[in-house]
Amino acid sequence: MSALLPPATSSTTPRTPSVNTHAQGIRHRNRGLVLRTLMQHSVVSRADLARLTGLARPTISELVKDLLDDGVLRESGQSQDARPGKPAVMLEFDQRAVQVIALDLSAPDHVTGALATPDGRLAHRLVRPNDGDQVAAAVALVDELSRLASHAPLGIGIGAPSGSSALLGLAPLLAQTIDAPVHLFDDADLAADAELRFGDVDSDFLLVRLGARIGTAIRAFDDDGAPVERSTAARELAHVVAGGDPGDTCPCGRIGCVHAWASVPALSRRLDAAATSDRAGVLAAAGSRLGTSLSVIAAAVDLPTIVLSGPSSIVGDDLISATAAAVQAASHPSLGPAVRRSALDDAVLQGAAARVVVHAFSAR
Repeated sequence: MSALLPPATSSTTPRTPSVNTHAQGIRHRNRGLVLRTLMQHSVVSRADLARLTGLARPTISELVKDLLDDGVLRESGQSQDARPGKPAVMLEFDQRAVQVIALDLSAPDHVTGALATPDGRLAHRLVRPNDGDQVAAAVALVDELSRLASHAPLGIGIGAPSGSSALLGLAPLLAQTIDAPVHLFDDADLAADAELRFGDVDSDFLLVRLGARIGTAIRAFDDDGAPVERSTAARELAHVVAGGDPGDTCPCGRIGCVHAWASVPALSRRLDAAATSDRAGVLAAAGSRLGTSLSVIAAAVDLPTIVLSGPSSIVGDDLISATAAAVQAASHPSLGPAVRRSALDDAVLQGAAARVVVHAFSAR
């Protein structure tokens, strides 16, 4: 089973390694350029690839042969264009052959992982309890998924709450488990990336990720309607202090932080302690506190949409309605942003895969 991006080779002679490493580096960049071009164009010929990439035709022929052997490309038939000479054989990028191991570590008590493809599809989605050791659970899950992969994984993408000190040292441990690059990202950023690529939001938006912590990220579109994927992030909403009932003590030591009201662990504790008839009230109170804090950000950056992302058991109608009401109460009645739930249940996994693919196929 061939790796999609071949590693540099070594040699025992004194001068050969640097030559080989240089040649492998060029080949790596050319391969990434071809793959990136193929992802942008659904079907192309070898001649099209040479024209679009600027690479020589013999180089294209060699790279295409390797990619066909790896199963990353497939020949989809002859061109239907009316051109002189023999019809060109068209090439198609096989999204299923590019697999990323994606992990979501935003939940406090379990880890979720899957084999993901660039088009957002997930295979072998697995959920495992962390038993108090998130790092060990993540390493075990990566090992399990790597054994299920049909192709050598392109990399490992991990979404975790910002500032998760418990995950320090995770990347080196994973590097010992599987020979693939490891990338650790903020879970809110990944959820926003996924919403931009695979969701149905068509305006600038503020994404709010409810997990072990509360994270936020902003995504926008340019004047031509094209998405701007790495817009300014609106970071620590979690420690904005709102008025009203101060609630629990936040992990930061202050009283009244949104984190102590609306993070998944805080809400889960409140829901477990409440009677069945009071669950809607608990979620409404958290939504009201969350919406009051969100209105400050929404007013500052003038965003038309707020997208809430998180477990469906928490981010449901009760929480969303209360959040929307609080945002509208603090805004001009006709100008306040709309509040909605993300349509993506596995946004962090999908965002992680997209980030790893972009990193692997980007120019170096």
